[in-house]
Amino acid sequence: MFDLEELKRASKLNERQLAELEAGLRAELGGDELMVELHLMRVLEALRQGWISVEEAIATGVKGA
Repeated sequence: MFDLEELKRASKLNERQLAELEAGLRAELGGDELMVELHLMRVLEALRQGWISVEEAIATGVKGA
């Protein structure tokens, strides 16, 4: 399936950006770590494919914060 760490590396997001994205998803999705991981993988894959920009990726996490 998906390798989350590889998706993080391929995303070109820095550690701060990844932390913001993850924090926003956690705030939006609560304590459901499986859902956080699923949504994080979807955002990172969309970023890798060029379907969204870095700004859109970060905004995905921020809207839940």
